[in-house]
Amino acid sequence: MKKIGLFYGTTSGRTQGVADEIEFNLGSDVEIHNVADGIDAIASYENLILALPTYGVGELQEDWNDKFDSFKKLDLSGKVVALVGVGNQTTFGESFLGGLKLLYEAVVAQGGRVVGLTSTDGYHFEECDAIVDKKFMGLALDEDNQDDMTPDRIYDWLENIKPEFN
Repeated sequence: MKKIGLFYGTTSGRTQGVADEIEFNLGSDVEIHNVADGIDAIASYENLILALPTYGVGELQEDWNDKFDSFKKLDLSGKVVALVGVGNQTTFGESFLGGLKLLYEAVVAQGGRVVGLTSTDGYHFEECDAIVDKKFMGLALDEDNQDDMTPDRIYDWLENIKPEFN
């Protein structure tokens, strides 16, 4: 498997914790980058995992927001991209994982192939714009209400997407 570039943004540290858990499972196959430090390295990977929490009413996390105009100019043609969204399905049930949709749409518009859509089963939210073909646009995690499920969700998701990262 070719190296995977994992790029995450975090404010509270939860998404960094998720990135660390992904790194634990992938080991030397992944290199982690905080988007606060820049996104230029995205161009050097064929395989990407992009992770972000949603803030406000379906908005990008601050670091992703700061880099988003530059991100939308990247050519992602030929790249395999998996997405991870962290949100709170109870407190923000009306906009659960809205930031994930923004990232998904940008990746698709830039020619990236998104893998790793996941089932909505087991989640309890009012509304979510980050759903396509009745699945989340990536791995959906709720570190506030279902943190005990995160390790298994990450492991199962990675097992499903590893074959896509050739």
